[in-house]
Amino acid sequence: MKLNFRSKSLLAVVLAISIAATGCSAQWINIALQDLPVLTQMSLNIATLVSAFASGKQANPGDVAVIQNISAQASRDLNLLQSLYADYKASANVTTLQKIQSVISDMNHNLPALLQSAHISNALLSARISAAVNLILSTVNNFAALMPQAAPQSAPTTGRKLITEPPNTAQLKQGWNQQVCAASGSEAFDVGLTNCAMR
Repeated sequence: MKLNFRSKSLLAVVLAISIAATGCSAQWINIALQDLPVLTQMSLNIATLVSAFASGKQANPGDVAVIQNISAQASRDLNLLQSLYADYKASANVTTLQKIQSVISDMNHNLPALLQSAHISNALLSARISAAVNLILSTVNNFAALMPQAAPQSAPTTGRKLITEPPNTAQLKQGWNQQVCAASGSEAFDVGLTNCAMR
């Protein structure tokens, strides 16, 4: 009789933990799936932004090429992340979770490396592209902080906590508009900002 009571108590605790974990899991996936299309649009807008500056003679062809490369890489990574998050939501498994962590890790390595090697000649344009990349990476890293850890070796979990919650789509657009599309005071530069803002 005591054994049966203990088994039921243990089962109740396990079920409570499972339900709580599922709730958290659904939250981080839903947040990511809502924000990723906005982040993808931001990555595409990086190329549009530099094209606008190029037409206003504010960017040289070398700058245009490297910034378009950054835009294309970010867009590919974000589309892959969106697909993996959707797969994980449909059928949660460790393999997909590890793939998500791997893509985020690659983004954290590759995008700053591309940005650093770009040597963009226009300082204002360089600052805006850096702000765009940092906004994308900080949001993706906030998603990662919400995720259950698939493999201990990928990131230490001791002391790991979410510093800020990922922004919602309205906050992401507002951040983009303030950090990337705000007027700089340079008339020649600001002409390229006409279609920059996200609505």
